[in-house]
Amino acid sequence: MNQENKIAETERTPNFAAAKEYKSGDVKSPDVLLYSDLYKNAMMGADSAAKMVGKAGDAEKNDSVIAGAELRQVITDMMEGYAGYAKKAAAALHELHVPAEQLTALEKLPAEIGITMQTMFDKSVSKCAEIMVNGTTMGIIDMKKAQRVCSENGCTPEAYRLAGDLIGFCEQYVERLKEFL
Repeated sequence: MNQENKIAETERTPNFAAAKEYKSGDVKSPDVLLYSDLYKNAMMGADSAAKMVGKAGDAEKNDSVIAGAELRQVITDMMEGYAGYAKKAAAALHELHVPAEQLTALEKLPAEIGITMQTMFDKSVSKCAEIMVNGTTMGIIDMKKAQRVCSENGCTPEAYRLAGDLIGFCEQYVERLKEFL
């Protein structure tokens, strides 16, 4: 794949490292790019889940207390899982002598606004689960793109596997969240 195709392909994931690196022409190792994307994806998931835990608590007031508590537990489990993947990606980046870049407030803002706006008038368990399904699905898509772009450029099996593990984790939680729709 030539540099022009790499740029066009990665433009679809503008908030992640692979896209930024290929656009700038400062192409780092595929492992660094994949671990960076994995770290940011996991941190975005953990941050969004943390915000949704409170919204799920509000949902208890509108819906069944049991359903709200169960949803809150699923989201809490997701948050902890995402944090674990972020920690693994940060450790892998550390081994490659690259710091894990934190998400900026600007990168977090669209998710925060989306969560706030979508729950402004509908704080139901179903709505909270829908928001989490949509956000998690976007994360899956971004990780699959990053995984493919980086694998085409020779990432290690370990990096590819960790990205695949995160994708599998997300897919599992999408199915669990669907039970609340």
